[in-house]
Amino acid sequence: MRFEDYYELLDVAADADAAAIKQAYRRQARLLHPDINTATDAHAAMARINEAYEALSDPQRRVAYDGVRRRQRALQAATKPVDGGTAREVPSDWQQGFQYDGAPTAGRSGEGFSDFFTSMFGRAAKPEPADVKPARGADEHVKLAIAAAEAEAGAVRSVTVRTLAPDTQGHRAVVTRTVQVRIPKGVRAGQHIRVAGQGAAGQGGAPAGDLYLEIQFKDSPQPQRRDVHEALPLAPWEAALGGDVTAGTPAGPVSVTVPPDTPHGKRLRLKGRGLAGEPAGDMVLEVAVMLPPSTLPGARAVYETMAAALGREFQPRAEGAA
Repeated sequence: MRFEDYYELLDVAADADAAAIKQAYRRQARLLHPDINTATDAHAAMARINEAYEALSDPQRRVAYDGVRRRQRALQAATKPVDGGTAREVPSDWQQGFQYDGAPTAGRSGEGFSDFFTSMFGRAAKPEPADVKPARGADEHVKLAIAAAEAEAGAVRSVTVRTLAPDTQGHRAVVTRTVQVRIPKGVRAGQHIRVAGQGAAGQGGAPAGDLYLEIQFKDSPQPQRRDVHEALPLAPWEAALGGDVTAGTPAGPVSVTVPPDTPHGKRLRLKGRGLAGEPAGDMVLEVAVMLPPSTLPGARAVYETMAAALGREFQPRAEGAA
């Protein structure tokens, strides 16, 4: 994806104030507007100027863009020119921790803006007015680069998520929050971890959306699959006796059949229930057997009965015990 230098497009300095940016946009528009300019590429040139102004005229959007631009310029300085040119590609990890749209964005909504703009700021050039009707929050997607050792052994990471969300005045602002995420053992590049209820906030009392983390390896950032990994908490009797339980997927809740004697840590794979694509990814549920606290009413008596009935036959630390 090609990086767009909006300051170069408007021919202004990176520290130009809002008035200078507006003046530069009007100057360029007078030169490039298709009603005045008869060149065959006038429409495309005007679209690029509009895009640059959309990015730089909004203070919060400009802050987000400036951070990406600094990283691109650092990459450019570290990359040898090819045939006298310069590095114009967006850094491969530019979206680390920054919310992006999971679906392709090219040509969406007929805006005529570049993939770079729509990938960074979403499908709408301007934030839409808040809807007062109850509505579930949108799902959010961020990329997360991990080391190979974390993928091999599993880990718990604090992930900083940055999103562009409307503030109380309806202006889009950068909002930062931290989410604790468990990375399952054996996760692969391109897989997605679903964190329920950690997406965009709902409206009118409706629940929040979900957060999807797209795993990348620090030495191999290209996605390979669109699987989603999530824990499946089970009560001891559900794991022992088996049965049907409900689990969330990107397409909504589904019924999952748990085989009898399912151990803690076992993975249940739901084919094609991950993120949509060609082909669709899988939903991978890792069983987490949850023990009821002995302080619950009646729980201690149940445990004592189990100990008396099964204590001699079931030896969890014996050699070869499952």
